[in-house]
Amino acid sequence: GRTAPLAALRETAVDTSGASRARAVTGTALLALALAVTLAGVLLSPSVWSAAAGAVLTLVSFVVLGPVASTAAVRVLGAPLDRLRGVTGVLARRNALRSPKRTAATAGALMIGVAVVSLFTVFGASLKATMDQTVSRSFAGDVAVSAPSFGAGGSGLSPRLAGAVQELPEVDTAVGLGRGVAEVDGEGRALTVTDPAALHRTFDLGTVHGSLDGLGTDGIAVTESEADKQGLATGDTTRLTFTDGRSADFTVRAVYGQSELAGDYVITRAAWAPHRTQDSDTLVAVAFEDGVSAEAGKAAVEKVAGQYGNPEVQTRDEYAESSAGGIDMMLTLVYALLALAVLIALLGIANTLTLAVHERTRELGLLRAVGQTRAQLRAMVRWESVLVAAFGTVGGLGLGAFLGWVLVAASDGASDSAFAFAVPPVRLAVVALVGLAAGALAGLRPARRASRLDVLRAVATE
Repeated sequence: GRTAPLAALRETAVDTSGASRARAVTGTALLALALAVTLAGVLLSPSVWSAAAGAVLTLVSFVVLGPVASTAAVRVLGAPLDRLRGVTGVLARRNALRSPKRTAATAGALMIGVAVVSLFTVFGASLKATMDQTVSRSFAGDVAVSAPSFGAGGSGLSPRLAGAVQELPEVDTAVGLGRGVAEVDGEGRALTVTDPAALHRTFDLGTVHGSLDGLGTDGIAVTESEADKQGLATGDTTRLTFTDGRSADFTVRAVYGQSELAGDYVITRAAWAPHRTQDSDTLVAVAFEDGVSAEAGKAAVEKVAGQYGNPEVQTRDEYAESSAGGIDMMLTLVYALLALAVLIALLGIANTLTLAVHERTRELGLLRAVGQTRAQLRAMVRWESVLVAAFGTVGGLGLGAFLGWVLVAASDGASDSAFAFAVPPVRLAVVALVGLAAGALAGLRPARRASRLDVLRAVATE
């Protein structure tokens, strides 16, 4: 409806509306607003909701600026083609520049798909780095004995395992960590059931105010963050209601700094015994005597652990890696779902190129008439497809990495745990290569169709 009458009378037309000044100004304003909202939700007053709103505005600004950015991006990405492919590369780049709106719309679906893949890739790598950082900072032991998540050993570890390992001459300290649940002043909280004195020797608890040695049956240790939330200090009393319905008052005898692996509330086994339904540990942390090698100590622990269901004995690094194993499973499922979205985006590129070939029938016939070979014509269409895919892939990688940082930073600011930000260059490089290769594949069918055009019929097409 907006086509000018004189433009409609021309045989060909070049669409320059995508690079209009109004679109550039609007898109730039949206991008500035998106960055302001995002950074405010991440740096000034950390909030996941503000960061999410900023992320949505960022995506909208990318879509609005797409036609404007496509012109500059295709020029930069297509510059090497001038030297590598000569006239064929120049024609491919100019064809991709012919309609900025169409190029941006075609690459937009791929950009969003790649952005989501990059987002989860960066977030998954950050979660792994966070887990590794947590174990390195909090776990002061040499090996960890953990129960498998599934299977026969999924019910936990025997509480006698820690005592049996403690008797080994290679072991200095072995402490088992059990889990319990109780209401603390009306709010549900997880409890760590263990030997507090041994816990302090195998885990870095930060600064401890009070004493972990004398919790007894009516004492509790709390992290600084939980103590601040509950308004507690050493010597104060808090009421715990257990799952069996009974309640008891506990005195805060210690307040410690770090809580990643030790939990926010610690009580003794004697205090938990009257309320437990099943006595089991989820982890046994082991510290070796001075001079004991990691191999010898691990072998000795594995021999004893074999008598208690053969749980997994891991070094500190192995434990950190296995703790993050569920992240890879999550990413695999996400990649499988997003592969369908990327496939649909590539079908969009193929359909757009097929339409472009149909629109340029007479032009392609003239190119063949003046000497362009079938191979050159196929290469021109394929490289145009690669350029469109490259624009979507590069934009998606940048957007996904930025949104991944936003998600990690917002999570770090909104929670008590410290999140680490990590960018996996190898995985992102693989995503980029897959995007470019998929773009080349998407151009195969339109390129083959263009090369099969009859020259005389194509030239005679009106």
